[in-house]
Amino acid sequence: MGTTTVSQTQPSDDVIRVSPAGRGWRLLLCLVLTALFLAGTAVGQDDWWPFGPWRMFANATPPSGSVISLRVEVQVDGDPAWQIAPLTPSAVGLNRAEVEGRIPQMTARPAMLGTLADSHARLRPKAPPWRAVRVVRNEVLLTDGVPNGATRDTVLAQWTAP
Repeated sequence: MGTTTVSQTQPSDDVIRVSPAGRGWRLLLCLVLTALFLAGTAVGQDDWWPFGPWRMFANATPPSGSVISLRVEVQVDGDPAWQIAPLTPSAVGLNRAEVEGRIPQMTARPAMLGTLADSHARLRPKAPPWRAVRVVRNEVLLTDGVPNGATRDTVLAQWTAP
């Protein structure tokens, strides 16, 4: 009969093993992150992101509720019609999210809207200047989860150039 040889392989020299201390701090980090995610889920707000839920994605709209959006509108020289403002870094020095994040302050102090007009004039000197800026809240009303044709616009803040 033949003999069976069992070979034991030794780890090669290029295998890096984690020390007990390294495993310990990795475990501690996992426990801390898990605690932050659980606390954020239970009591966190948007400012806890990424440990708390981002409410924009965490809540559902009731089937007979409304979908709300905000927009910034402007009037330019010589045109009384309101136009939707381009909220981009090249137009006002800020992106849309940065402007929308300041809507509560702009509502409390409408003169802040003048800074958007000033920024636009500096960044686009050849474009017609903005003579008025306003923040409009738009609600699209739903019935059984479908827009029913009714909308409601509310001006939250308005600034007019002196």
